Amino acid sequence: MSKPDGNDPFIEALARLVIPMGMPPIAARMQGYIMLSPVPLTLDELVEGLGVSKSSASVAARLLERYGVVRCYTERGTKRVRYGIAERGGGFLLEQMRFIGTMADLLKTTAAAQPDGTAAARLTDMGAFYTRVHDALEAVLSDP
Repeated sequence: MSKPDGNDPFIEALARLVIPMGMPPIAARMQGYIMLSPVPLTLDELVEGLGVSKSSASVAARLLERYGVVRCYTERGTKRVRYGIAERGGGFLLEQMRFIGTMADLLKTTAAAQPDGTAAARLTDMGAFYTRVHDALEAVLSDP
């Protein structure tokens, strides 16, 4: 099976989308590269395909694993691991869902403590909106 081209337009387009959301550039490119690969890849294959240092690739791979975007597969009888895309790759969305839920709680709590009715109403409305977005993401991400 052939490895993806590290300069594939999809990789760069994905990176342009997720970098502004807080994904480090190497991790963003690595996510796209792994998504295009028909098989899980070793760290050395990622280094070679993306033209990055091994330490940078290692940090990026661990971050993607923490976000639930990639899965780490061990090779039987060796210490070598391979990285493949997690089922739907929705781990990054899970992090965002948690953020949105925390924001909703903060807005609602602050609204309840506001003496000014205008600010309280605004924060209550925003909190309700964030709660709806959180609940919608939660429903989609928990759907098998």
